[in-house]
Amino acid sequence: MRIRHLHYFLVVAEELSFSRAAARVHIEPSPLSRAIKELESELGVRLLQRTKRHIHLTWAGEVFREEARRMLSFMEGAQNRVQAAEKGYRGRLRIGLTDSLAQPRFTKLLARCREEEPFTQVKIVEMTVNEMVKALAHDQIDAGFTVHTGLSTGLIKEVVWTDRPVIAIPKNHPLLSFEKIPLREVVRHTLILCHPELCSGGYEVTHRTFREFTVPLPEIAEYVSGHEPMMMLVAAGYGIGFGLESQVTLYNHPDVIIRPVTDDVPSAATFITMLDQPPSEELSRFITRAQRVGEVVTA
Repeated sequence: MRIRHLHYFLVVAEELSFSRAAARVHIEPSPLSRAIKELESELGVRLLQRTKRHIHLTWAGEVFREEARRMLSFMEGAQNRVQAAEKGYRGRLRIGLTDSLAQPRFTKLLARCREEEPFTQVKIVEMTVNEMVKALAHDQIDAGFTVHTGLSTGLIKEVVWTDRPVIAIPKNHPLLSFEKIPLREVVRHTLILCHPELCSGGYEVTHRTFREFTVPLPEIAEYVSGHEPMMMLVAAGYGIGFGLESQVTLYNHPDVIIRPVTDDVPSAATFITMLDQPPSEELSRFITRAQRVGEVVTA
């Protein structure tokens, strides 16, 4: 089974068109179609149902799509490992980063990893929470960071640090009369909210916070993929933003004022999520290092 054919099949499965798929892989549609037929012949199953106008995956094709992804991921991982070994690395960690959590604590963690364990390679992959769950199940990452409190079967999580919620407010806004913003005042204004799929952790934190205080969620002006576009829309006057302090302060904007919520609103935890099994020695040290970084920052 040729790796190239697996790649061809995944592109066809995504495009559901030989002409569009051929353009993406830079070959003609006819040899692409032959390659898929060779793959079907080798497997002894039909992967695609073809008609004059349309193609779609058979059930066997649906199953094989997941297996092809897993095989290509395995091969990519093998290639990365031998290349890392050539550079002198003795171990590796594959870490998923969800909810746009590129923040100062994570920078300090990576810097400490390079300082204390230079022969362990740490690869960072940005993804959504749903992608993180699948990547853990398919052994594509070793652990993932998220603020989402939900937990899928077979996964465990540990708190590594906490963060205070804040409100991003445009200049000359009536909420600026408050030094700390009560949630009951937030509901009077339209809200820029994290997207329920692209940034589901932030979305879940916001919904949970308002639900725990039995305060209705404000009218939603726009959904965004992270804190940076949220700040842009707040500055433009679309609404106010609800986010985490460490994230919002990364994207300071001259037309946006940041105010804390009142002290009765709890902090939000950032979790490291992994399979419910004993972690490797490298991962165990990584988790301990992350929790120490959180202690230093919050002390």
